[in-house]
Amino acid sequence: MKGKSLNPLITFEHKRDAYGFAVRPQHLQRYKEYANIYQEEEEERSERWKNFLERQADSAQLPVNGVSEEGESTISHAEGTVLEAETVSEASTQEEGSAESRGVFVSGDSTENVPAKELSATKKIKHHKIQIWAEIRASLGAIEHMMSFRVAKRKNLLKTDQESGSGNHLPPIEEARPSKGASEEDSDDEFYDLEKSDSVQDNSSTDSAYSYGPVNSASEEASTDNFFPWKEELECLVRGGVPMALRGELWQAFVGVRVRRVEKYYQNLLDPEVNAATGKNFGSSRSDDTNKGSNNNHNCAPEKWKGQIEKDLPRTFPGHPALDEDGRNALRRLLTAYARHNPSVGYCQAMNFFAGLLLLLMPEENAFWTLVGIIDDYFDGYYSEEMIESQVDQLVFEELVRERFPKLVNHLDYLGVQVAWVTGPWFLSIFVNMLPWESVLRVWDVLLFEGNRVMLFRTALALMDLYGPALVTTKDAGDAVTLLQSLAGSTFDSSQLVLTACMGYQIVNEAKLQELREKHRPEVIAAIEERSKGLRAWRDSQGLASKLYSFKHDPGLAEGLGDLQTNGEVTLLEPGSVNVTEDANADSLPDLQDEVIWLKVELCRLLEEKRSAILRAEELETALMEMVKQDNRRQLSARVEQLEQEVAELRQALSDKQEQERAMLQVLMRVEQEQKVTEDARRLAERDAAAQRYATNVLQMYAGKI
Repeated sequence: MKGKSLNPLITFEHKRDAYGFAVRPQHLQRYKEYANIYQEEEEERSERWKNFLERQADSAQLPVNGVSEEGESTISHAEGTVLEAETVSEASTQEEGSAESRGVFVSGDSTENVPAKELSATKKIKHHKIQIWAEIRASLGAIEHMMSFRVAKRKNLLKTDQESGSGNHLPPIEEARPSKGASEEDSDDEFYDLEKSDSVQDNSSTDSAYSYGPVNSASEEASTDNFFPWKEELECLVRGGVPMALRGELWQAFVGVRVRRVEKYYQNLLDPEVNAATGKNFGSSRSDDTNKGSNNNHNCAPEKWKGQIEKDLPRTFPGHPALDEDGRNALRRLLTAYARHNPSVGYCQAMNFFAGLLLLLMPEENAFWTLVGIIDDYFDGYYSEEMIESQVDQLVFEELVRERFPKLVNHLDYLGVQVAWVTGPWFLSIFVNMLPWESVLRVWDVLLFEGNRVMLFRTALALMDLYGPALVTTKDAGDAVTLLQSLAGSTFDSSQLVLTACMGYQIVNEAKLQELREKHRPEVIAAIEERSKGLRAWRDSQGLASKLYSFKHDPGLAEGLGDLQTNGEVTLLEPGSVNVTEDANADSLPDLQDEVIWLKVELCRLLEEKRSAILRAEELETALMEMVKQDNRRQLSARVEQLEQEVAELRQALSDKQEQERAMLQVLMRVEQEQKVTEDARRLAERDAAAQRYATNVLQMYAGKI
C-alpha cells in the first residue's frame, strides 16, 4: 500500500477521481466539468470547518490540529496493516509530501501541523512503524464526546432489552474495556510479521476537558443540546460536506469508535488460537445465545465465508493504487475479523466495498470498529440471513414513493417495474458504486452523523424527484430500470442532491419511518415464516419419499429390514438373521415379518403414488396456467388483429379522402384555368367590339362628309 503523496484535489490519472476511484468512460467528460467545482467547494468547506474547530479549540483550550503544547501529535496512518520498517529515504519522501498516502487522502495530521523540531527528528529515525490503531485529533474531541452520548444510550437500551430477554444485536462493549490507566502491551503476534507499534499516547488534554463516561440518566441524555449549543451549526456543516482532510476522523467520531473499542479484541479475532481460548471473555458482553453461536462458529463450524471473501478481494476497487498486496491483506483481515465478530451476519457482498472505503480513510482497527458500528447499529438486521429490515425498508420506501410520486408509480406499475428492483441495491450498497464518489461520500457524511437510515430514504426520494420526469417518458420496463441507473450514476452535483434530500424531505424522519416499519414488519416476518414452513415441509416430504422409494426398490433392504413390535418393544431384524425365541408362538414370527414388509412396500407404493399425484397436480396446474396464458394471448392477439384491421381501415379511409381532395384540387385548378381562358376571350371580344364600333363611327363620319 505504498505510494507517492499526492494532492487530494488533483487526480493522478486522468481516468480516476480525486479519491483514486475509476471514473466510468461515459461519465468522464461530465466529471471533468465538475472537477473545478469540487475543488472550490472543498476549499470553502475546509475554511468553514477550520473556523468552527478554532472556535471549539478556543472554548475548550485545545489545539486545533491535535498537537499538544509539548509538540507531540498522534498521526493517523491508513496503511491497514503493520508493515516492515522503511528506510530514511522512504520516510522523508512521505514526510515531505502531504498527509495522504497511496494516492488518496488519509485521515490524520499533515506534516504542516508537526513542529520543525519533530520533523527533523523524524528524518533522523532510520525505521518507523505504521499503526493499525490511532486516536483522532484532539480538536475533534468535543464532537466525539457528543456522539458518545448516542452510543451510550444505545448500549443502555440493549442492556435493558437483554435483561428482559429480548434483543441481542450490539454488545455493550464498554463493559469489557480496561480502565484508562491500564497499560497497553505491545503485541508480538506473528500475524503481522512485526511487533505492533507502541501504544498510542493518551490525549490528556482531551480527557481533562471531556469525559467519555456513559450517560447516567434519560434527563442527562435529553439535555445534550444544552451541553452542545453548537450542534445545529455542526449539522449544517456536515450537510455542507466534510473536508477530505477530516473525513476519516469525523466518521470515527460520528460512529463512536473510541467508545466502542475493546482493547486487543481485533487482534484476538484474527488469531484463531487466541480467539478460541479467549473468545468467551471477549464475547461476554454479548447475550448468551450470541456468545454461544460465536464460539461455536469459531471452534467448530467451518468458516464458509472465507472463499467468498477471497473471490471479492480482487473485485474491490480494482486498480486502485491503495489496494495493492498490502491493502488487500488488510482488507482480508478486516472482513475476516468482522465475520468472526458477528457470526449471525458473517460476510455478505457489499461489505468488501464498505471495508475498502473505510481502509482508505483510517487505520485498520479504526476501520474495523467503524464497520462494526455501521453494520451492527445503523444497519442492524440488514445483512442477516433473513434480511428482515432490508425487506421492511423496501416496503416503507415503496409506500413513501406511492404517497409522493403517484404519477411515477402508476407509470412504473403500468410497465411492470417494481421500485425495489432499483432501490434494493441502492439501500444494500448504501449507494456505493451507484452514485459518483463525491455524492456517495456526501451522503455517508450525513448518514453517519445522524446515526440512522433516514438519509438513505431522503437520498432515494431525492433521486426519484430529480429523475422522475425522465422515467415517465419510458415505454419499457428494461428502459426504465436502465435509465434510472444511468441517471443516478451521473449525479455529479452532490450539493444539489444533498440539499434536495435534507431540505425537500424533512418530513421523512426517524419517527415516521419507525411507524411505517412497525406497520410492515409483521407482513415481512409472516412471509418469511410461511416460506420457511413450506421449505421445511417440502424437504421433509422429499426426504421421506426418497428413503421409502429406495427401500422399495432395494430387495436387500426389503428382505433384511423389518420392525416387529412385541409388548411395546421394537426388535430390529438384521439382514439374513432369524429372530428365534423360546416362546411357543415363535413360529408365527416369519408370517408377521412378511406382513410387515408387505405393508411397508405398500406404504412405499402409496407414498410414491401420492408424490406422483402431487407432481401430476402441479403439472396440471402449470398446464392450466399455460392454457390461461395462451387463452389470454389469443384474446390479446385477436384484439390486436382487430385493432390492426381498424387501423388499416382508417388508413384506407384517410387515403381515400386524400385522393378525393387531390381530385377536387385538380377540378378546381381546371375550373380556374378555364375561367382564366374565358376571361381572356371576353377581354379579346370586348377589344374587337370596341374596334368595330370605332371603325363604324369612322365610316359614318366619312359617309356624312361625302
